[in-house]
Amino acid sequence: MNYKVAVFGEVLWDIIEGKEYIGGAPFNLACHLKKLGVDVIFISAVGNDERGKKVFEVMEKYGIGKEFRKVEGIPTGVVDVEIKEEGPSYTIRYPSAWDYIKLSPDKIEKLREEKVKIFCFGTLALRSEVSYKTFLSLLSFLNDCEKFCDINLRKPFYTEDKIKICLQHTDILKLNEEELMILKKIFNFHGRREEIMRRISEKFNIKMVCTTLGENGAVLLKNGAIFSVPGIKVDVVDTVGAGDAFSAGFIKAYLDGFGGKEILNFANKLGAFVASKRSALP
Repeated sequence: MNYKVAVFGEVLWDIIEGKEYIGGAPFNLACHLKKLGVDVIFISAVGNDERGKKVFEVMEKYGIGKEFRKVEGIPTGVVDVEIKEEGPSYTIRYPSAWDYIKLSPDKIEKLREEKVKIFCFGTLALRSEVSYKTFLSLLSFLNDCEKFCDINLRKPFYTEDKIKICLQHTDILKLNEEELMILKKIFNFHGRREEIMRRISEKFNIKMVCTTLGENGAVLLKNGAIFSVPGIKVDVVDTVGAGDAFSAGFIKAYLDGFGGKEILNFANKLGAFVASKRSALP
């Protein structure tokens, strides 16, 4: 079955050891979904520059539908990535074109006519008021579809209020262990991992909460039941984008009607594969 998924957020260039790789969690997600045969609409912005031109070339290569604007005077996004033993660290340049995501009335009308099954988003693209207002507008008319939130918390680009807005509109939440602990602290939850996941699910009426555990696999709360899978041993090159591949696998398996453990197994394999390669889109 041909599902349509709308993905909102940043597209940028990761600079890793002096080389540029296209990325941004939402963009990576869109590309992996397209590879899996899912029809994707990507909503973002680029600068009127060479990097922006290359973004369009990559999107044409993947066959991704786009709702874009070119922003004059603001560069296409760039992130400086430092690969460390404990994982990558990111310096996210500001401002970037994706801080200025806007949709004209005709593009909004076009989106209204699309039969979107899932709307995907995270918190990073909400750091600016321009993109945040566009996000709220999208929520207002994409209210008949399910919402997938990869929370993607990057200091200092999130606030408690914006996290709450995201979670209040989320049906499926994906986060990692560090992000789970941040939510635990913000909302003053107590207990171990699974208990915190239940508390988040209950507080915000989220039907599925998935926590990725890196090399230790992943755990999913679905309809009150807990599912888990172990990690897959691979020779890790870098983990940039592995979580985005996991999200794509999760969404594809969910749309295809897989059960909880099968969803995790499929998503886990994709995440492990990307971790074994250089860049987010091997």
